[in-house]
Amino acid sequence: MSEDELDKLLRAGQIAAKARDEVSKDIKANVKVLDICEEVENIIIENKAFPAFPCNLSINYEAAHYSPLINDEKRIPDNAIVKLDIGAHIDGYISDTAVTISLDPKYQRLIDAAKSALEAAITNFRAGISIGEIGKIIEKTIKTQGYKPIRNLGGHLIKRYELHAGIFIPNVYERGIGVIQSEAVYAIEPFATDGGGEVIEGKDITIYSLKNPNVKGVSDKEKEMLQYIYTHFNYLPFSERWLKEFSTNVDELRNILKNLVKKGGLRSYPILIEIKKGMVSQFEHTVIVKEKSVIVSTRTL
Repeated sequence: MSEDELDKLLRAGQIAAKARDEVSKDIKANVKVLDICEEVENIIIENKAFPAFPCNLSINYEAAHYSPLINDEKRIPDNAIVKLDIGAHIDGYISDTAVTISLDPKYQRLIDAAKSALEAAITNFRAGISIGEIGKIIEKTIKTQGYKPIRNLGGHLIKRYELHAGIFIPNVYERGIGVIQSEAVYAIEPFATDGGGEVIEGKDITIYSLKNPNVKGVSDKEKEMLQYIYTHFNYLPFSERWLKEFSTNVDELRNILKNLVKKGGLRSYPILIEIKKGMVSQFEHTVIVKEKSVIVSTRTL
């Protein structure tokens, strides 16, 4: 990892942390989800980075992947537990971080469970350690608090322009999944719930990413959109909100996106719902693993 690469990773981390910390104060009942997410994305852009993926604001039993649509009217309900999951990148070098805000004191222990699991994982995270052991630490910490880790969600290896780069950091113990590598970047991402400990896909889709820019059998307009997406977002996730310059016709945008998913040009990411509709908390940091140290790029300095 060069000094330039490290510098970009660190700056992206601090910009995401700034957006996270500033905007989390604005999460209140009856506030529009769209307003919160656009505030996050604007702060990232104003600080000379780009969103690494659309701002996620997932509420109550939504675990992840709710990002507002164009003209979205959804508002934060009373007494909610709200996950704010954001990322920034500079030249493809990514940071990823999340925080949970409770609008009801009864969820504080659930919040503390995920937060404590993240800190315990970071404390033990270093080159050469079994990835499964990190999952074991997260699982034990959350269960000790009386909750369940979400077993099919977790952290991930991050590479340039690749948010989920093939290595999974589980929230439960798993055998034989390798060790933490030096000179690598990981997101650590514990989820805790009072539900069943698993997520399923909901019906709604608000996030996409490029899968195959050269897919066959597409119309000229669909081909044009694929090129626009590659030019502006590379293979990073994006929102329909980010395609307004491509077309102001919302129905047209949505039809093209739907068709490109069917034809294999795009991936879609459905909203993830806790299987028993349990409440969910989440905390996340990005860590840069060096040979003899770990840097948490998204921790507030």
